[in-house]
Amino acid sequence: MGLFFAYLPALVSLGLGFFGLRDMRILRRRGVRTEGRCGGTSWNANISSIDVIYRDERGQRHYVTITAEDLGLVGDESIVRVVYDPLKPNRATTERILKKSIWKTQDGYLVIIGLCIAAVLTAAIAVDASH
Repeated sequence: MGLFFAYLPALVSLGLGFFGLRDMRILRRRGVRTEGRCGGTSWNANISSIDVIYRDERGQRHYVTITAEDLGLVGDESIVRVVYDPLKPNRATTERILKKSIWKTQDGYLVIIGLCIAAVLTAAIAVDASH
């Protein structure tokens, strides 16, 4: 049971990362493109974020929160290309994020961190077992 708890941070990181990457894959496969407008700003864990407001094909209003650096806006630009899932319109991201390699996204980083934690733990357990 102790081994399970040792690997728990790696499992959580991998689970969250793969869950997010699944959303990216869905959006790449069936996402609908639309224009969004920048709304309010917020700070979460010292990261500046911007709410991007968009409408789905039925005209319903939704928003997605994106880090300011991932928007890549210049000057006072406020129009953002958004990609959303028509089956679940609140699943969305920006076109810019969707074009990134999956390993360069926040969810991809979570997968990498989880793999690194698991590798370090496995090496530590192997060294401990050899003594």
